[in-house]
Amino acid sequence: MNTLKTIIVAVIVSALITAGGIWYYDQHYATKIAVIDMSGYIGKLKKEYLAGKLPKQELEKRLRSLSAQISKTNSSNTVLILKEVVVSGKVQDYTPQTLADTEAH
Repeated sequence: MNTLKTIIVAVIVSALITAGGIWYYDQHYATKIAVIDMSGYIGKLKKEYLAGKLPKQELEKRLRSLSAQISKTNSSNTVLILKEVVVSGKVQDYTPQTLADTEAH
């Protein structure tokens, strides 16, 4: 009976350590793929700029800050690919913020 208890505890501990290791690997090392709709983002910015909702300085600032937005939102092990290139697959969709998005939040 004591041997059975030891085996059960060993199996449970082993399963927990394995699950924890897999979770840690997935969160910190496994490469994730996300898509970004750059043409849609540029189109939104252009639309806001032409409608007079977005001053030229703000437009330039948003274009320069795109890299910072991406770094802040995605982890270092995330690869961004243009949405136009991805045919199918279960990938995360990244959408940069535009003026309309900031006003909605």
